[in-house]
Amino acid sequence: MTQEKVRNRHVLILAGGLGTRLWPLSRRMRPKQFLRLQSAESMLERTIARIKPLFPWENIWIIAKPAHREDILEHVPDLAENHVISEPCPRGTAAAIAWAVTVIEKSASPEAVAVLPSDHIIEDRERFREILGAGLDYAATHPVIVTFGVRPDRPETAYGYVQAGRQLPCQTDVPCYTVRCFHEKPDRKRAEQYIRKDSFFWNSGIFAFSPKTLFNALDGCMPEAWKTLRELMQNRSAYEFSLIEAQYRLMPRDSIDKGLLEKIPGICQYQGVQMVLFPFDFAWYDMGVWETYYELASKDENGNAVSGTALALDCRDCLVRGGGGTLVAAAHIGNMAVVAQDDAVLVCPRDRLNDVGKLVKELRKRGFKHYL
Repeated sequence: MTQEKVRNRHVLILAGGLGTRLWPLSRRMRPKQFLRLQSAESMLERTIARIKPLFPWENIWIIAKPAHREDILEHVPDLAENHVISEPCPRGTAAAIAWAVTVIEKSASPEAVAVLPSDHIIEDRERFREILGAGLDYAATHPVIVTFGVRPDRPETAYGYVQAGRQLPCQTDVPCYTVRCFHEKPDRKRAEQYIRKDSFFWNSGIFAFSPKTLFNALDGCMPEAWKTLRELMQNRSAYEFSLIEAQYRLMPRDSIDKGLLEKIPGICQYQGVQMVLFPFDFAWYDMGVWETYYELASKDENGNAVSGTALALDCRDCLVRGGGGTLVAAAHIGNMAVVAQDDAVLVCPRDRLNDVGKLVKELRKRGFKHYL
């Protein structure tokens, strides 16, 4: 797909997360999107490189916290400054995406917008752009929100799942399906049940829609959020940022999945909005968890991924990483993660690495904010 064909298709990159499940490497002032993990490029730079042939610079937008604005422009110097959208205050992805799309709509009136996280690893960039472009075309010409699913190859409990329904005529080489429902992150037993069915996909967190379709869906599924957003759209040009922030605080903290997408198959029928799934048929990795880091890392003959200032003695299937001047020396352990960075050390069984985010919440609750 050429840039000419997508001249009025835009892309929004989400770069506001804190990456708590990659603590202690990812911190409040050094979140995961700015880290260079197993690459000379940061996660954000890799995301830009992946989508750049499909979108000209004037069609690329990034939403982030105001404190990270300068970091983004440092990592992406060719991006126009006014294409870095500041989230007025921390809220969920439903609010952040809706707010950003109103900014993009006012500036560019796009036919469709793709939404991408900034922490994925996809090596087959050409195929990714082909499928993303097909989904954007479909979203530009149908009242649908397109989600992109990944065929699971293991019973993963760190991801949400999407269940596909019937196949649709898509006028493209890429198949697409209706969406029956979304499923929250499952336990191991349920994840094993999901992967035995061809209709289940990992929820990649990548979406596409026209602004009109998104606003109709908000009106049907999140009416209070839509009311607040509509008032912001009408008054934004006259507001100081502090007044925008005060009104934006009325927006819900829900993720876009929980607040909006999971409701569409039922609540939004009267608005005519539907969910459609385009499957990814290539290797896809979410670098938001340490287990993915272990999976992609080089390993020794005992299955240990050892990096930085670290040593593993008589260990098996461990992630051992030292950094920031801290040495990690591990001995006689198995299936563990020991990660040190600067002034903090994480020790956790590998099969419980999804709980690192909970650990960070507990550290904050107990007053250890300095280490976050």
